[in-house]
Amino acid sequence: MKFRSLVVAGMAAAFALALSVAAGPAFAACDSDNAIFEDDFEFMDISWGTPSDAVFVEDGQLIINGFMGQVNFLTQSKGANVCADLTILEATDIPNSPTGLVFWWQDWNNYYVVFTWADGWVEVRRYKDGNLTTVFTEQTMALKKGVGETNNIQLALRPKDATLYINGTEIKRFKGKQPKDGGVVGFYAISSEEAPAKFAFDNLIVSELGDAAEE
Repeated sequence: MKFRSLVVAGMAAAFALALSVAAGPAFAACDSDNAIFEDDFEFMDISWGTPSDAVFVEDGQLIINGFMGQVNFLTQSKGANVCADLTILEATDIPNSPTGLVFWWQDWNNYYVVFTWADGWVEVRRYKDGNLTTVFTEQTMALKKGVGETNNIQLALRPKDATLYINGTEIKRFKGKQPKDGGVVGFYAISSEEAPAKFAFDNLIVSELGDAAEE
């Protein structure tokens, strides 16, 4: 099973790549001084659950092994600027080993997620009542390619849309539906039993949106 959605090849893919490169910088970094929640993973806070072989803190990062999603209910907010560093530490089957930032999460049947791959692809998905919809998929030079590279993912979450930034470059603004309670944020890692992968997450900040982002 391939975990990356099919996209149009050739000129369409090249056009999407060009758009990603031409996009402008983020409006602002996440504001640690105005944070609703932040975690640099000096230790595993109880809000992330109980450490296990699948999820634990090591060397100042939250580590996820294999195929698992983890959310934090302290991140709940109505409108937020979300930032996190995502790293694919180990992977042999790159097309089937994406790392993800979960947002607008209600339960594991209803949420959105940004997935990135070590070969430079990014995808936003929506799960509604357990059914998958791909919001968009494209290749972007904003992503640092390769296993072991760290990418900063930023989301400006408004009630009816969101904007995705990667390493300070705006990728796309897209329509979406925020849950009534705002939803929560978390992380997602995917890999197969045949080719297990290891992922790291760090520097999570959830802060209030600035005036410019709310427009």
